[in-house]
Amino acid sequence: MEENKNVWVWVLAAAALLFLFGSFGMGGYGMMGFGMGFGFLFMLLFWGVLIWLVVTLINAAQSGKKEEDPSNILKKRYASGEISKKQYEEMKKELLK
Repeated sequence: MEENKNVWVWVLAAAALLFLFGSFGMGGYGMMGFGMGFGFLFMLLFWGVLIWLVVTLINAAQSGKKEEDPSNILKKRYASGEISKKQYEEMKKELLK
């Protein structure tokens, strides 16, 4: 079974080399053939980085816009000791109106 794995690894490596260095261009190994495989890889890399950048910027913009609920802010202030229980109850009633 290990030998079959090695054979497949070599077959895939040979196919990758043929793709990268093969004659996929218009003029064989001439004008455009040699670099076509690398151009394809760089194109994939470019679009991958561009998509990653857009997604990252969108996520960063959305994370900055999160607004807290007033009742949660009130609970946090009460829990940290900024306000007393009486003040908490009064403010809570005002929020529920």
